[in-house]
Amino acid sequence: MVNGKTIAIATAVTAAVAGLSYIAYFDYKRRNDRQFRRKLQRNRKKAEKTAQKVSTLSLDDINDQALELLNIVTKEKLPETPEEKEQFFLAQVSRGETLCGAGPAGYTEAACRFYQALMVYPNPVELVMIYQKTTPDEVFKLVMAMMAQEVRLKQSRYYDAFPTPDKFVSIRDKNKLAGNKAKTGDKEVVTPDRGLFATKSFGAGEIVYEEEAVVSSLLPCAQNGQFCHHCLKRIPGAKDRVEEAQVESAEVTEEVTEEAAVEPAEEPVKDDDEAKAEEVEEKADEAKAEEADEEIEEEKASEEKTEAVADAEAEIEAEAAADADETKEVEEEKPKTYAEVASAEPTPEASAKTSAALSCDKCDEAVYCSEKCRQDAYDGYHQFLCPSSPSAREFSQLVQQSHELAPILIAKFFGLLVDREKKKELARALGIAGETTEADKYSTWEHIECMRYLELMPTAGDAKILRKLCDIMMHSVPGLVEFVSSDRFTMLKGKLDYNSYAVHSAADVPESKDVVSDTMRDDRSANAVGTALYLISSHIAHSCEPN
Repeated sequence: MVNGKTIAIATAVTAAVAGLSYIAYFDYKRRNDRQFRRKLQRNRKKAEKTAQKVSTLSLDDINDQALELLNIVTKEKLPETPEEKEQFFLAQVSRGETLCGAGPAGYTEAACRFYQALMVYPNPVELVMIYQKTTPDEVFKLVMAMMAQEVRLKQSRYYDAFPTPDKFVSIRDKNKLAGNKAKTGDKEVVTPDRGLFATKSFGAGEIVYEEEAVVSSLLPCAQNGQFCHHCLKRIPGAKDRVEEAQVESAEVTEEVTEEAAVEPAEEPVKDDDEAKAEEVEEKADEAKAEEADEEIEEEKASEEKTEAVADAEAEIEAEAAADADETKEVEEEKPKTYAEVASAEPTPEASAKTSAALSCDKCDEAVYCSEKCRQDAYDGYHQFLCPSSPSAREFSQLVQQSHELAPILIAKFFGLLVDREKKKELARALGIAGETTEADKYSTWEHIECMRYLELMPTAGDAKILRKLCDIMMHSVPGLVEFVSSDRFTMLKGKLDYNSYAVHSAADVPESKDVVSDTMRDDRSANAVGTALYLISSHIAHSCEPN
């Protein structure tokens, strides 16, 4: 009976013989068949022409080709579950590598496969870096052009999807509404000048919309322990750390002064005659002290008799007072109205309990109004920026020297960006993600890209801050070093300077010597305690003209 091992060996031998036979046949045909040789030459020339055509494509040609390919691949349905995404990713990468190995003729389809793999990969920036090192230059250019075209198409649909209808505002181009045009050569081009418009009528005092900040930071004057480092709200009952430190310093100074005053002066050296005279005086003083003690004892005896009489009288008064206290307790047990409770002065113990200030467990510098704020801050950015880390402390010192808040906001932004994407992915994996709208398809970074910005020039200080920022975040934010170039860092600063708003508080804010140079929209209606960036409000037009 033939066993499995014999069958496997026979199959392998047969395959090897078939392969060798094909090689021998191919070599025979190449040597002796003229038609076969001509066919091989035609195929080789065709591949060379294709490669030359791909390599000599202009940027416009590549973009046009990328747009055609993008229209094809967007019709393919992408997987939704993590398991399906993983299998799809491996299949697409394997197919792309096979097509690249086939030569320039397969580069176009290979770019499509690599692009589709990129669409389901959790960290696109990291995968782009891998593509740059492992794929042919022609393929990589096509993939990047497809990504650029996708961004353009997405941005063209952005203002139709965002803001969502429940905000009752929309972003429109004022020049299109007014018919203003700018001439460029022989063409007339409509210059975009977008602003925020209400989609319905609102009454006086009615709220138009509400939104939370993307990222925010306290101003130096408010970093005194009285305001939350995450939501910027006033913390009830929190005391000013600067004032407390000054009070403690003053108390220590007074104690030192008192101790110095109590210290006895050194006694001068005395001769024998002075010593004898002092001994005589001391004996005389002791005799007088004994006489005084005897008089005191006699007075005490008479006082004890008087106290006995007073105690008896006090017992009678105590009984009467007890009856009065019982009557008062009954009156105090009556329920108080809300107005009486609200107007009552809080006790020191109650005031201490209302203080909800929570400090960072590691640095004690950042304080928060709630456990949620503390946890959200740590997950998003404080784990990188906590001064307990030497690198983070150096970064903070560089920022203080620059007198800017923008670097702190940028660091927080990237930390929050990664944290939000992780939470979205986790929600999708657990199947708890809610219904998504068209606006939900845009990442925070894509929202930022649609904002206007000031054109700034990079400085030497920016380069130092950027290097230190990459040092403290590169291990937790993969691809940050490659993604955040000097130009992109400067562009982000310009967006923050153009679009950030001042956050106000009704509470008094102490003046600070540390003044920041960042610009922000501030109507100066109250004391500014911080600065924040908002997605919708950033599109409100910078104009004094009513729209």
